[in-house]
Amino acid sequence: MTTKIDFNLQRAADAAVQTVMDDIKGAKAVVISTEDGFEVAARTENTAQVARLSAMASSLAALGAIAGEESNLGACDSLVIEAREGHIVMLQARRADVSLILSVVTGRDAIMGQAIYYAKKAARALEQA
Repeated sequence: MTTKIDFNLQRAADAAVQTVMDDIKGAKAVVISTEDGFEVAARTENTAQVARLSAMASSLAALGAIAGEESNLGACDSLVIEAREGHIVMLQARRADVSLILSVVTGRDAIMGQAIYYAKKAARALEQA
């Protein structure tokens, strides 16, 4: 069973994707997905496959949650992956009705602090939408 996303949240997700793409220099893709891995909103500047990124975000969020709990650190709020050609930032946006994962893929030219800042700002906006 997939999570039902209401119209207002869908609009907020679309706006968040656009804002993150505009605000982060070097952003290649932004995907907002449900915890069960289904795409809510996305924009990509490269060949990143949205469905695959949504599924990976779901799996990585689950692993982060387990690692946080097993380490007595609490719920996992974000993951940052640094790779040879860029970065992936994944953040949780927890709402009463649905939990979302915001994933941002950047090139090496992106400033990591800027990417995290704008991604967190977008995640908080989704929580309040």
